Amino acid sequence: MSVYNNNKTEQPSFKYSFSGLTDTGRVRTRNEDSFCCVPDQNLWVVADGMGGHDAGDFASQTITEQATKFNKQSSLDSSILLLEENLIHSNALIRAKAEKLGKNISIGSTVTCLYTWKNLAFVLWAGDSRAYLFRDHTLQRLTEDHSYVEELVRMGKIDKEQAEIHPAANVVLNAIGIDSDIRIDMEYYEMNDNDLFLLCSDGLYKDLSEEKISQILDNDRASIEELNQQLVKAALDAAGSDNCTVVLIKAAIEASNV
Repeated sequence: MSVYNNNKTEQPSFKYSFSGLTDTGRVRTRNEDSFCCVPDQNLWVVADGMGGHDAGDFASQTITEQATKFNKQSSLDSSILLLEENLIHSNALIRAKAEKLGKNISIGSTVTCLYTWKNLAFVLWAGDSRAYLFRDHTLQRLTEDHSYVEELVRMGKIDKEQAEIHPAANVVLNAIGIDSDIRIDMEYYEMNDNDLFLLCSDGLYKDLSEEKISQILDNDRASIEELNQQLVKAALDAAGSDNCTVVLIKAAIEASNV
């Protein structure tokens, strides 16, 4: 993670191009993923619902619908606080829905968000939806899955390759809606010109290796829409075992700053 240098008097301004796609996949009959792009507020979100019986749809859509109501504030601290409150409010709405559905009903949604402020990129997440940064021909994962197998990897009991095929690979330990006290992790990074951010549900990386994702993104001639289409198609062609959602955001320094 880059450390923000407050001594810099002038920070570059960035403009963004972006693309969002979602697909039900080859196996599932419903798409419980949701995404939203709110470029005028510098916010992009991917959510992956769980719970079945339409509840997963409700959970993920609640998060993205609430995200569209976010308005950046005059200060960075206030903006981040408001974004966290937005997710906390979504948590309350989802839990209220679960109570209406009946006793012992648990529904929720993973979430990963990208919010930018001047030359800084903030990633907030809960669950196993991921954020990546593609920079200088290299793909870097920015999030750590809140999952059972990720805990096993951290404890050294299995490696990353074993985690991908572990029978408990789908067990998520944290998500919006599953508990009254939610855990939202956050990291921030200084942006470079032509940084490409990728937000996705697990339907992408479970069927498509990070090596393959990187190979697809490493194409300067393709538009951001074409890159997104290629990613989703590759995941579907590989197996399409789950709903697949991808949001790509490319940050470019505005010409006046160059």
